[in-house]
Amino acid sequence: MEESDQQYRDAFDHADGGMALLAADGTWRAANPALGRLLDRPLDTLVGTRAHDAIFATQAAARITAAAAAARARDVFEADDGAEPPRRWRVSLSPLAGAPATVLLQLEDVGTARRQQDLLAYGISHDLRAPLRSISGFAARLAESTTDAGAAADVARIRAAVGRAEHLIDDLLELSRAGSQAYRDDVVDLSFLGEWVGAELRDAEPSREATIDVPPGLYARGDEHWLRRLLQKLFGNAWKFSSARPRVDIAMDGAVSDGVLALTIRDQGSGFDMRYAGKLFQPFQRLHGSEQGGGNGLGLAISRQIVARHGGRIWARSQPGEGSTFFVELPAAAGTTP
Repeated sequence: MEESDQQYRDAFDHADGGMALLAADGTWRAANPALGRLLDRPLDTLVGTRAHDAIFATQAAARITAAAAAARARDVFEADDGAEPPRRWRVSLSPLAGAPATVLLQLEDVGTARRQQDLLAYGISHDLRAPLRSISGFAARLAESTTDAGAAADVARIRAAVGRAEHLIDDLLELSRAGSQAYRDDVVDLSFLGEWVGAELRDAEPSREATIDVPPGLYARGDEHWLRRLLQKLFGNAWKFSSARPRVDIAMDGAVSDGVLALTIRDQGSGFDMRYAGKLFQPFQRLHGSEQGGGNGLGLAISRQIVARHGGRIWARSQPGEGSTFFVELPAAAGTTP
């Protein structure tokens, strides 16, 4: 046991990420060298104090103190420090098993990563769209000038391919933004968002018979825009992969425990083989062909990014031909238990 404890201590000390262990009263019991380097402060000025009170503004510091005292659920948020100019930090707080109650604090400077993401997004948006616009323009001119049926069909294929490439660029940009944009921290009515997304799907295909069940009273803490995008991705998948069914059946449910809202989203669609579940949330990994409704493989990667940025988890269970169930854990909004 002592050897195991020493291994954990060595891993803590040699980790590249900045970490600290907080007692229930918010005192920093330990901090690793990486955190000292990130904050540019000697470790002995951090350990034995409530160092977050000096690093962050009152609201963020109070949130860290409250998480240490509760030590029940994981909490992830972004906050500025008191430097001039301020630095933006991603703060992750995770309760650790055992006694005395301890919370693992992890800090990540998101400014550098965000600048890199912004440069990538700029390059994708401008440098990749320019040749596609040229191809689309020339294809349009060919379509207007040709009278040959075979040539017209080829031009139509070119234009369709350009459309798919433009859609892929849009999704790549969304994946980048999902990982780099600052997220709000609000109380979000997921029941309202689920009803909204369901209504959008029905309006887009009014001829399809559909039942979309969303109970009232499901609330999470997070960014309303990105949580709506999450439900659009998950409901949209359920809708697409139910195309072979006479009707679409989607059901969302949820329950709160220890500060976590556990959502389930079930469908009766085509499902997938669980042997390939490890690929499900990876970019460009497709478990269905285009003839079955499969897209570019980025929708669930974006979903995972959104959930991770909220400090949650997402996974799925499925059976081919019997539908799928997606499980999502998000921070629950206090006082809004369903």
